[in-house]
Amino acid sequence: MSENRVDPTVAGLFLVGLTTLLFGLIGLLMYNGSASGFGLLTFTIILLMPLALVFLVFTVSAIRCGNAFAASLFGFVGIALFGAAAGLILGLSGAPIELAFYILGVFFILFALVAFMIGAPKLLAILLLLVALVYIFVGLFFAEGTDTFALLFGIFGILAGAVATYMAIALSTEKLPVF
Repeated sequence: MSENRVDPTVAGLFLVGLTTLLFGLIGLLMYNGSASGFGLLTFTIILLMPLALVFLVFTVSAIRCGNAFAASLFGFVGIALFGAAAGLILGLSGAPIELAFYILGVFFILFALVAFMIGAPKLLAILLLLVALVYIFVGLFFAEGTDTFALLFGIFGILAGAVATYMAIALSTEKLPVF
């Protein structure tokens, strides 16, 4: 890591951790109707756009550092967050949006397979699969509207956030193992 610039991989992992933790908390709050779904979705839409922009900035930084995998992953996440926000906006108007979340889940599964094939840390592949499950269960929640799917995307969001945060800390301190 350069002394005069932030490692985009570490910063991006912290941002993935924050994003998935927020999705997880939203899922847990929506479980059993503990919170207003409309209010949480509005908050999420407002939050997703700036997060998407930050991911796209990390994409440019990763390109400048020569990290093609991080650049493609962060670029995809940035575009996915813009898509999720647009999908949620359309969903508030009555349009079906679950397909968009299924597609995001499939793309994260593909990124997990690529990470595994190129020899990236296995924990990264696990993180990508957890994020895929978050998006798939968000889609199922919108399709079915059951509390079980809110609980599942909440749990997987918290797990993905914890894994991403651990990986960011491990990479930044170089004192913890990244499997």
